[in-house]
Amino acid sequence: MKNDPLKKVCIILSALSLALGAAFVIMTAENIELRKNARQISVTENAANESEPAVIIPEVSETTVTTEHICPAVETVYIYDNGIDLIEFPPVEGAVLNDYDMESLSTLDKKRKALYGENGVKRSRFGIDVSSYQCDIDWERAAADDVEFAVIRLGYRGYETGQICEDRYFRRNIEGAAAAGLDVGVYFYSQAITVEEAAEEAEYVISVLAEVGIPVTMPVVFDWEFVTDEDPARTDGMTGDIQTECCKAFCGRIAEAGYSPMYYATVNTALFRYDMGELPYPLWLAEYAEKTRFIYDYDMWQYSCSGVIDGIEGLVDLNIYIEN
Repeated sequence: MKNDPLKKVCIILSALSLALGAAFVIMTAENIELRKNARQISVTENAANESEPAVIIPEVSETTVTTEHICPAVETVYIYDNGIDLIEFPPVEGAVLNDYDMESLSTLDKKRKALYGENGVKRSRFGIDVSSYQCDIDWERAAADDVEFAVIRLGYRGYETGQICEDRYFRRNIEGAAAAGLDVGVYFYSQAITVEEAAEEAEYVISVLAEVGIPVTMPVVFDWEFVTDEDPARTDGMTGDIQTECCKAFCGRIAEAGYSPMYYATVNTALFRYDMGELPYPLWLAEYAEKTRFIYDYDMWQYSCSGVIDGIEGLVDLNIYIEN
């Protein structure tokens, strides 16, 4: 999400999502067994309309709905991914379902979203994530524009050299955001290709946070992404299994250091790259859509890459953090 070419891709995707219709490929998945030890879910029909493809969830018999959290017994489920692709939504062994009702999601002022729970109680906070691509930020103005938290890029590993670097705006961003009264978290843009490299990245993050000395009240995030430009990358050919192990190594070390770990993933990466059932850490979901149909659990949702916030020149990512 934070290499410059990706921002261009993001803007193109946002434009395409308004133009493309409901052409899609239907894929099927076999019925799955009930999964125990999580929250209750209900499955409802979703009718198709002219503006966006429907999420297709076949009926579930009464015997499959219990007071326990289950993985839905379905034959075919589809999810609209980033406004363009319609992809299969497969069962994931061991993954926990969320209890979010997207009918309770409101857009407050064409930019901010809020999720409400029972009795109309707001259960989310609005925030942004930033890096050196946003350059100088007036954090007081951003806070006055109802931004409640910021997740700031601490650093990155070069996709060609493998060298670890600090984001050149990190210190002024975390100092400015904290001084403006925002809750702050950090993320590291990983290009680790081994568990050892992922652990090295975690140690680097811990050392920089200790040096800066500003309390981190939001998660510390592992952000591993494929490079999307035309240059060859050292991560070319990376498997999902290794990516999952790298995420576990990074998040595990972050947790040992006393921080709250989290990992970032698009819908496609979460479903088909990571093994979510092997990752006992909160997910930061990236899906640029009015409402997400992602059924598995996530704590933060990046719903736009084209936000406009006072105090920031250019576009910025918009997020909600959901209180569980």
